[in-house]
Formats: sequence, C-alpha cells, structure tokens
Amino acid sequence: MEHALAQFLDKFTYLAIIGVLSAAGLGAPISEDLTLLLGGGLAAKGITAYWPTLASGYFGVLLGDVLIHHWGSRMGPAAYRQKWVQKLLSTERQEKLRQHFARHGFLTIVVGRHTPVLRAPVFFLSGASRVPLWKFALADAISAAITVPIVVTLGYYFVEHLPEIRARIHGVQWVIAGVVAAGLIAWMIWRRRRK
Repeated sequence: MEHALAQFLDKFTYLAIIGVLSAAGLGAPISEDLTLLLGGGLAAKGITAYWPTLASGYFGVLLGDVLIHHWGSRMGPAAYRQKWVQKLLSTERQEKLRQHFARHGFLTIVVGRHTPVLRAPVFFLSGASRVPLWKFALADAISAAITVPIVVTLGYYFVEHLPEIRARIHGVQWVIAGVVAAGLIAWMIWRRRRK
C-alpha cells in the first residue's frame, strides 16, 4: 500500500496529494499522515518543491474535511441513524456528541482533527448536527495549520525514517487528544461546580 501510494504521488505530484487527501478526508482507507510524510519526502528528493507541496497538502486536507462535513450536513439528523454511525456510537454517545456540538462545536472539531480514528465520524456528524460551515472550516483550518506543516516538514527532513516517524506521530496524536479531552472534561466539571 505504502509503495503504491508513493508511486502514485511521485507520478502525479501536487494533484495526487490533493486528491488522495480529499479521499482520505471522506473516509477512504488511506493514511493522511503517510500522504503528508510522502509529500515531504518528494520535496526532499526534488521531485516537487517544498512550499507547493505544503500548500497542496493543506488544501487537500481542508477539502476532504469540508466535503465530509457537507455530506453530513446534506443528510442532517438522519446521519445518526446510519448503521456505521450506530456501530461506532451508542445512542447515549450520540446524544453526548450532539450536546458537545451544540455547546462546544469549535473545540469538538479541534479534538476530532487530532484523533485519527474519530476524525471522519466527528466531521461527518458535525455537519449532521448543523455546526455552521464557517465555524467548522475555521476550527479545522486552525488545527490543520499546526499539524500539516509539522508532518510535511518531518517527511522533508527525515524521508529515510518514515516508518519510525509515522509511529511517533500516531503516539503524539493520541497524547494531544488525551490532553485536550482531559482539559475539556476538567473545564466542564469546573463549570458545573460553579453553577
């Protein structure tokens, strides 16, 4: 898979980066991080240039995320009745997620961007929960502006060590998601006690 993806990106460069990342955002079984790392590696080898690669990666990530939000928005509340959503989230968790979107939509999207397994479902359900596109796009753009340059730059400077970098990125993402979730829980507990 990794070799085929690398060849595809090598052949079609910037358009391939945008297309693959858009597909990954829509839930295709392609690693967003791997695509960005390979893009950085292409720039390091001189096949592409660094800044256009970074711009393509950022645009591809945002495009895929906006498309999945739009898909959820088009389905509306019926999205919560989809079988794959019900497999991922119990009825109780669905209700909690709706409440999170209503109260903390921006933060929920930021946490979703940094949680690999939940990213697509959170973005899809943010659309279904009527989180405005401008709010979704702003939260996602700010989050991606931090992570996309880091991952592309790691691929650029450490192209020979991509498997180790991928493993560390996943570890860091889970730590960030855990810290943000713990902070959010602590903040919610603090607010309840104040009331």
